[in-house]
Amino acid sequence: MKIAITGGSGFLGGYVVESLKNSNYTPIIFSRKKLNGQELKCELRITDYSEDSLIDQLSGINAVVHLAAKRGSQEKIHEFHNNELLTQNLYEACYKLGITNIVYASTISVYSNEKLLPWSEKQLPAPNSMYGVSKLANEHIGNIYSAKKGLFIKNLRLAHLFGFKEKNNYMINRFMRQAFHHEQLVINGKSVAKREFLYAKDAAKAIVCALKKKEISGTFNVGSGEAFTNYEVAKIINVVFKNKGNLLVKNPEGEEGIYSSYMDNSKSKKVLMFSPDYTFFSALTEIYTLMRGLDDVPLWY
Repeated sequence: MKIAITGGSGFLGGYVVESLKNSNYTPIIFSRKKLNGQELKCELRITDYSEDSLIDQLSGINAVVHLAAKRGSQEKIHEFHNNELLTQNLYEACYKLGITNIVYASTISVYSNEKLLPWSEKQLPAPNSMYGVSKLANEHIGNIYSAKKGLFIKNLRLAHLFGFKEKNNYMINRFMRQAFHHEQLVINGKSVAKREFLYAKDAAKAIVCALKKKEISGTFNVGSGEAFTNYEVAKIINVVFKNKGNLLVKNPEGEEGIYSSYMDNSKSKKVLMFSPDYTFFSALTEIYTLMRGLDDVPLWY
């Protein structure tokens, strides 16, 4: 079975490709630009994500995993509109070609109301960023195509992702690289908010589980079932990366600027038959082992 992956060359896409191969699917990466097909170790198809281009490139495809998106600066909604246009073009092309089995990677960022924790799919979403607004808009586009045009689109609201070789300076990735080099980890402000983190390898597993439910549509929370404060994250990273105790909390009474975010994942467990393979600790242990095999681990990207 051939599975198209939009945005398949990105961070999560690499895990999805491997997970699909391990499940005896044939992954095919869709991209706007030419990439090294040998390095990707699977077929690559170039598209500008217009409807006509997608109809042409989706020939012979059995199902689609939709990861492609631009994050923008979070402040201006116009920065995300192309994601919504791309999504409708994709679903329209799938409809015309009779491709009905689709998995869309949404986000925990469609939620924000701490009074309703743990968040469930039954609650009214309340994104507090333009990124979250755009992801929610794409979910609704999918819901319309599922209800009106017979597609079976699964919107997976993924918890905060982390993994190996992610090239950004978000807190968790920065902490891992600092701990690897035995540098002191620094937390600014109090550490109260608990957030749910999900190993990207488990996110890929959830996507494969959703693909196997060919005639199911709807929205599903996908998380690890574990939530940690920034202090707890730093402490666990230091233990795993053999940097134990090398941690400084500056201004422990200061505002940390984040809110708690974790979900009720029971629906995905019951309907998609998904459960994570990794705990936060075991995922970090695997990442540390992989990092030790690299020639260079930069502190900053």
